[in-house]
Amino acid sequence: MMKKKRIVSIISTIVFTVFFILTVLFAAPSRKYAFPLDENKMQIVIVGDSIFCNSLGNTETLAAFLEKETGCEMQNCSVGGTCASKLNNGKELDYYSDKLNFYNVSDTLISGNPATFKDDVRNLSIIFSDANNKMKFLLATDLKKTDYLIVNYGINDAFLRVPSKSDDPEDEYTYAGAMRHGIRMISEKYPDLKIIIPEVTYTTLIQGGERDEYYDSKTAVFREEYNKELVKIADEFDNVYYFEVSGVMDINDENFAQYLCDGIHYNDYGKETYAKALAAYMEEIK
Repeated sequence: MMKKKRIVSIISTIVFTVFFILTVLFAAPSRKYAFPLDENKMQIVIVGDSIFCNSLGNTETLAAFLEKETGCEMQNCSVGGTCASKLNNGKELDYYSDKLNFYNVSDTLISGNPATFKDDVRNLSIIFSDANNKMKFLLATDLKKTDYLIVNYGINDAFLRVPSKSDDPEDEYTYAGAMRHGIRMISEKYPDLKIIIPEVTYTTLIQGGERDEYYDSKTAVFREEYNKELVKIADEFDNVYYFEVSGVMDINDENFAQYLCDGIHYNDYGKETYAKALAAYMEEIK
């Protein structure tokens, strides 16, 4: 009898756990949401990797620094660990081959259909992150009423050695192809939206308190190629702008500790410097 009760208890626990996980994964936010909320303010939307959403070194993100600097209303939908490009290239899905890359996020923005990213999202990690809700909030965003869209990718692409380009100008498995594909679609649908693509800046891995010179040498080539392609993409569209970060803070292997808290993400000084420069650039192109 005791054994039977124990089995029932275990089954009940499993059922409850599965129900909880499914609820976290697929339940919509409990409140209706729309962006912008205050149309009298400047409206900024951000998609990208952890550069704008990471809070290491401070409780505030780079996006929050920019929000304070501009007095804007901010919709920060950047998700750490994501790339511009697809990665699995038809092979078995792995940790990084989820659907939250820019190629798919842009398709989702244009179609308004969340199914384009739901199927293969990192289901386990998403339980512990806000990535799912960020995509839902992004779908509730009216880009016709948005002033600026910041598209910031490249650090993870470089780390994973994603090719810069191929013969196909919109190859989803290359950095430039994925960026060009997404930016073209968004630019064509929202011609009054100003799209900013920031330079991919220097990062390094810190191993035992020292920077990883092998990582530096490998990723430097990719960053240089990516930035050349971003300049070309900006030149192809009237409403797309390349923000040259190195014009105000040229981060390199000698001074990175001045701007970066862990070799990758900005510290408070780096965030403040970046936010002030980007705010000034936005004022310049408005």
